[in-house]
Formats: sequence, C-alpha cells, structure tokens
Amino acid sequence: MKNVIFYKSNTGFTKEYVDMLQNRIVPLEVYKINKISKKLVSDADNIFFAGPLRNNVILGVSKFLKKYKYMKDKNIYIIATGIQPPDEEKRDLVITTNSLDEYHVRLFLLLGGLDISRMKPLTKMMMKLSIKMAMKKDPSQKEMLEQRLNGSINFVSNSNLDRLVDIYRRVNLRH
Repeated sequence: MKNVIFYKSNTGFTKEYVDMLQNRIVPLEVYKINKISKKLVSDADNIFFAGPLRNNVILGVSKFLKKYKYMKDKNIYIIATGIQPPDEEKRDLVITTNSLDEYHVRLFLLLGGLDISRMKPLTKMMMKLSIKMAMKKDPSQKEMLEQRLNGSINFVSNSNLDRLVDIYRRVNLRH
C-alpha cells in the first residue's frame, strides 16, 4: 500500500498536521505541492493533500487537482486547515469555492492556528489592518481580536485527525 501526501503550508500549522499524519499512517511519503507529478500520484493507492484556508479557498488545491485524471480511481483525502470552527455551512462554502463537487474526494476541515509573526510581510500587514478594522467595527470583540493581533493561537491537535485516520483505515480494510 503506497500512501503519499502533498501539502502547502504558509505559517506551519498545516505542516504540523502533515507531521502528525506521517506518524499515524505508515508508510506515508511527504512532498510539498510543487513536487507533485504524474508518476507520484499514479503509483500511489492513497493520495492526501493538505493546505490552509484563505477566504474558503484551499491554497494549493488547484495545483493538486490538475493531476486528478491520474488519481481519479484512487482514494483521495483533502485536508483544509483554518481558524474558523468547521460546520456544515463552512464545509459547503469550501466545497463550492474550490469546485470540489466535481471530484470524488474526501474533505476534512481541521482547526489550525493563527500567528501573525509567521506570515509574509504583505500578508502580515493586511491581517493587522483587517483585525484593526474589525476592532473598530465591533468593540465588544476587542479583547479576542487583540489576542489574535499580538499572540499565537494554535488549535492543531492529533485528535483532530482521528476521523480521517479512522476513515482511511476502514477504506483500506476493504482492499
């Protein structure tokens, strides 16, 4: 059984999940999304992609899905990490925004984290500006927003992967 995961991580929270998954699904070959190739996906039985969410877009997933024709008969798992707690409405938005309803994939929304200090300069500036605007708009949220502006929030947890690992095992027991 060959398992591969491709990922994109901007601030490290998605990569934390990739590392955890590598300890739970053995063997699991890990590649950054820019290493994706026809050969790697064609040779795999289970193919994972993990990427961060930004405005409901899973960063890097479009590059991943460009190889879909080589993996359409495989087990495909997509992990999207974000700061907003997942629910059915959020799930539907992510599916629609990324056109995932056109593909046979399993989608998992996992809580990630937020650490402005890890962001690239332009993203950092935009994030600080949007948080400051949100504080002016809703002063009752000021304390929570200041925490996001000045600190790190990390919801990454091995237990967040339990459902994905359970489904992976059930799917692969049939083969």
